[in-house]
Amino acid sequence: MKCTQYALEHRSVNTNVKLYSYCLMDNHAHMQMSYDEDSSYLSSFMRVSHARFGYTFNKISKRSGKVANERPKTPLIENSEHCMRVHFYIEANPVRANMVTLEKLKFYKYSSYRFFAHGIRDAWTSLLTLPDWYLALGKTKAVRQSKYRKLFLKYLSSELFGSKWMYAKYIGGPVWQEQMIKMTKNIMGLVILRATELNTT
Repeated sequence: MKCTQYALEHRSVNTNVKLYSYCLMDNHAHMQMSYDEDSSYLSSFMRVSHARFGYTFNKISKRSGKVANERPKTPLIENSEHCMRVHFYIEANPVRANMVTLEKLKFYKYSSYRFFAHGIRDAWTSLLTLPDWYLALGKTKAVRQSKYRKLFLKYLSSELFGSKWMYAKYIGGPVWQEQMIKMTKNIMGLVILRATELNTT
């Protein structure tokens, strides 16, 4: 997260990128962000933070070369409801991966959950910008945190835990998800058809 702080404050980003939620896993990270003016600021943030992380990791590990093996995925968030669901999706990762229980998620310092659910502030959570939907949960911090915990629990409950968007490959809105699933099925159908043609010739 020090790399994130360094990048957020870098002159090329110029305070035009905001961080709304995050979760660091053992081999990847999730961050929900927005940018002002144009996407070049987000590109600058990615470039600076990845370079800083790579430099630090290589220095500690006494190695050299590329650290990340894939480009970051940057799906577009469509609306406030989608923003909230992506937020929960990000923070639920350690629970979903059985790294921690929901009861211990409060103590998992690599997630923004502890700030939104319990108001815990430190050097990492101080980087956060409060999303509008979170502010709309209540007039006081205590009310917002209480409602947030209930919503998060509902997200993890049996009512939603087995729903198709929870584990879906795509985490966009329902209409967009259906479009992407349909497109993927069409592509896979063409691949299977082509493979069949090759096997029969």
